[in-house]
Amino acid sequence: MRIKPPRLKEGDEIRIIAPASAPDMKNLSRSISRLKKSGYKVTLGRNIKKLMQMNQLAAPDTSRRDELMEAFLDDHVKAIFCARGGYGSIHILPLIDYDAIREHPKIFVGYSDITALHLALNTRSSLITFHGPMPAADPDEFSKSNFKDFIDILKGETTHLNSNVERIVRYIIQGRVEGLSVGTNLSVFASLIGTGYLPDSQGKILFAEDTGVTSGDIDRYLFTMKLAGILDKFDGFAFGEFKSYVDPEDPMPFVEDIIEMYMNSLKKVSIYGLPFGHGEDQMLIPLNAKVRISYEEPYVELLENVVD
Repeated sequence: MRIKPPRLKEGDEIRIIAPASAPDMKNLSRSISRLKKSGYKVTLGRNIKKLMQMNQLAAPDTSRRDELMEAFLDDHVKAIFCARGGYGSIHILPLIDYDAIREHPKIFVGYSDITALHLALNTRSSLITFHGPMPAADPDEFSKSNFKDFIDILKGETTHLNSNVERIVRYIIQGRVEGLSVGTNLSVFASLIGTGYLPDSQGKILFAEDTGVTSGDIDRYLFTMKLAGILDKFDGFAFGEFKSYVDPEDPMPFVEDIIEMYMNSLKKVSIYGLPFGHGEDQMLIPLNAKVRISYEEPYVELLENVVD
């Protein structure tokens, strides 16, 4: 049984936590101001308030785990926004009480390194979570006109995901397919193979993006997934933005060419160029939710309400 978190209501408390790297406080302040103007109470996790930091991490592993668990167990908190990604989320996976989270479901939002937490919460707690903008990483997203659409999905007032898909999304393999969404950062996804924190890919649609990678890295991740028997079980693929590193002295294929090679081999419905990842736009993607992807507009459809 998948668990839908309770819907967000005007005036509810949103808790911002830092389960990975330390946040930029200036960006965080801008986003907090926008959330408050939208009618929400905003509180900060203990590690952000204490300005704790260990190397580039927001705090030691146990402190980051405690901050996350406190947010889930606090009955006043209705939504949890991760301040930013970075690295380190994987360290706290074995420390989390997934049964307690299952008993206290909350809206949980983030992306990038937070993918590790999405996958673990989807798998171990059966919770629907949300790939979406993070207050210390994407302050501009909280000021855009379609921010209301983002909030309306969390309030259960719409299932329309395409308000910020104002671009041509090309298809690799034509068609339409339905399934449960999973993702989104490809390198984090691949790093969890064999750990027990990945959901079964059967009946799933993989949403994937990455940053700071070469096309060789993407090839390696996809082939590792192939060797593990994961890649060919997906029913469909939706690719976002890939910010790749290019060395002019070591020419390599484009990331798009690598992905196209795998998709043509799999012959599964696949689209490329959705506005999510580490670019300028950050569409909301409910994870562990029923969706349909298509080679033509609307490219992504949410087939259920994702909050109760």
